[in-house]
Amino acid sequence: MEQREKINTKEILRASQMGMWCVEMEEGKPPRFYADEVMDELLGIDRDITPEERFVFHRLRIHPEDMQLFQEYSDKLTEARTEIVYRYIHPVSGEMFVRCGGARDTSVTEYVAVTGIHQDISETVRIEKEKEAERRLAELNDSLRKEKLRQDIYYKELLDIENCGVLAYTMPGHKVIHMNAEALRMYGIESVEAAQRELGPLLRQVYYPDSDVPNELKKLRNEDDMVDYECIIGKGKANECHALAKTKVVHIPTGERAVLTTFVDVSDMVMLKNALRRAEEGSRAKSSFLFAMSHDLRTPMNAIIGYAELMEAHWGEKEVTTNYLQKLKGASQFLLALIGNVLEIARIESGKETLNEAPWNLMKLEETLDILLDGEISRKQLTVNRNVNIRHANVYCDALKIREIIMNLLSNAVKYTSEGGKIVLDIEEKPSALDGFMTLQIRVSDNGIGISKEYVPYIFDAFTRERSSSESGIIGTGLGLRIVKSFVDLMNGDISVKSEPGKGTCFTVEISCRKIPEEELQQQMEEQPENVSLAGRRLLLAEDNGLNAEIAMTILQDADAEVELAADGKIAVDKLQDVPAGYYDAILMDIQMPNMNGYEATKAIRRSSHELAKTIPIIAMTANAFSEDIQHSLAAGMNAHVSKPVEMKVLEKTIRSIKSGGGGTEPQVTVQ
Repeated sequence: MEQREKINTKEILRASQMGMWCVEMEEGKPPRFYADEVMDELLGIDRDITPEERFVFHRLRIHPEDMQLFQEYSDKLTEARTEIVYRYIHPVSGEMFVRCGGARDTSVTEYVAVTGIHQDISETVRIEKEKEAERRLAELNDSLRKEKLRQDIYYKELLDIENCGVLAYTMPGHKVIHMNAEALRMYGIESVEAAQRELGPLLRQVYYPDSDVPNELKKLRNEDDMVDYECIIGKGKANECHALAKTKVVHIPTGERAVLTTFVDVSDMVMLKNALRRAEEGSRAKSSFLFAMSHDLRTPMNAIIGYAELMEAHWGEKEVTTNYLQKLKGASQFLLALIGNVLEIARIESGKETLNEAPWNLMKLEETLDILLDGEISRKQLTVNRNVNIRHANVYCDALKIREIIMNLLSNAVKYTSEGGKIVLDIEEKPSALDGFMTLQIRVSDNGIGISKEYVPYIFDAFTRERSSSESGIIGTGLGLRIVKSFVDLMNGDISVKSEPGKGTCFTVEISCRKIPEEELQQQMEEQPENVSLAGRRLLLAEDNGLNAEIAMTILQDADAEVELAADGKIAVDKLQDVPAGYYDAILMDIQMPNMNGYEATKAIRRSSHELAKTIPIIAMTANAFSEDIQHSLAAGMNAHVSKPVEMKVLEKTIRSIKSGGGGTEPQVTVQ
């Protein structure tokens, strides 16, 4: 019975893959490892080896990654009962999983003895792994299904909000599979349903800058390929869209072939590119202008220097020096006009140009013509016919700009008309559709070199001159016509040009002007100041520049005026405070001065307690010559404005037009 029980126990242990072991550790001796037959079979250990050899054999076959774990387990066995699962490398079957549990045998005192069981759980681990794998696979599949659903929703939303347009349709059949919001916008269509109905026309409205692209796209009918290209959707329409596109043929789950196209809207980039191109063209034009300007400025400067030297060399020869003096003056005026044009175009380009409308008599245009119809016209022996036919001459207008329009057009005609040529100026009143208005028509025609058909669209651009004119040696900035066009546009007028190379050019300008009512005109005539001489008039000149002061004082003293000088605005204010009422008849005020500028000085005078603080005439005499400079002067309390370089006739006329002691702070006249 004992033997039967013993056999049964052994078979039970073998069947359960479980063996028994004992390890003895005695100081000064190698560890001894004892095991039953079942354990030796499970671990592949030869039963004939010694306990010391068995210990070494077993340790050497523990999986290297589990050795640290096994060592910690062994150390704990000497203290308490514990258990471990580790991997063991069987000499025949390879890696196996082992469950090992043990405890110290406290009955042994001579040495340390640890006993336990050893069980092969590889099959259990395998089954657990398979179950775990199945469970994880099921979880993964479920997660994938959920993730796919989330991705479908995400990608649909992404495609709808993405800046990239997406269009997909079957081939053949042209059934729309997907079209996101960006594609709908780029095609100018409201919905996918509408796109389905109009897919054919939509596809036909796409323009391809590269003519080879349509053929490449046609090849996709028979080939699964991809084409990269540039296109314009709705070319010529208000919603025209420039795009970079990719078209690829794909196979969808239904087995059908589908055309998938993605679009990236690059309209802004195209606009920036075009703007950059225009900027580069403008830069080249400005460089050409600066080159021409350098030449054009040197020409009158050389003339000024040359005639000045000739005058010095022939001093005392009145007739010769007078001739040189007239030519020097003409060159100076031309130089001033060149500089004025450059400054004027700078104001136009910056958007600072404004209208300064005031009552004016259009018949004064004759004065403008008299100024211009000298010098170059006489030298080139040009015939100039002028016809002025104006019935309502008194109007509200910006006189300065109208004069500049005429002068620039005439100057242009003079420059481009050969010697002995003919120029015709017609100034005529035309009826206006607006009640109380008249239309001023200005026509300047010549029989000069003309303008080529190709250049006509660019004649009003800044910094441009036709090559033929610049190469012919004709002096000019190329700014005059740009200024004319800007002024005409500012006055809501119209300008047109007709030209034929070799036969001449005709410019026509039409500007609407409001007529001054008769009763208002009568009142203005009654308020005109009496014409008085400068003799006996005492003027205070505020000027910090010594050369300008000397010139101005000489001009005024030659006109029999008495002049006192103030070196800056503060001195001018102090001088007025120190004299009685009526001592000065008027103040000539420079603007740019140290200590106190002209604006500040004028305001200080108007605020002072002097008896004539509010009424003494103050005239701006400054190089600040633009319309806003005039307005600033008047706003500061000045009565009139004269631009430098000062012309004697203009200065005398301005001084005489203001009655001493009576002007108040209201402007009476503004002259340039």
